[in-house]
Amino acid sequence: MADIHNIQSWLNGDRLRDSRIRKQYPLIALITVLIFVYILTGYRSAQQQHRLTDTKKEMLDAKYRYMTISARLTDVTRPSQVSAALRANGSGLKENNVPPVKIVEK
Repeated sequence: MADIHNIQSWLNGDRLRDSRIRKQYPLIALITVLIFVYILTGYRSAQQQHRLTDTKKEMLDAKYRYMTISARLTDVTRPSQVSAALRANGSGLKENNVPPVKIVEK
């Protein structure tokens, strides 16, 4: 029966008015603030980790897009591809088969 009275006194708030408990109010407030800061810090670090993961995915996608575009550009700008495109368009330009000559002043 004493245990029931003890629980009822806590639920009624009678125990909170006790002088021994009132002396501990600053400590309880400090612990509550520290718990709140701990939870907030954990939440912020999880949020930052998600942003970091998303940024890494975006960077990887950009890298692959760059590599694809670079490979296409390399393929299109090969001399054989350029001359084939000129022939297909009916351009009058032709490849120069004569090697370049260096002009030297005497």
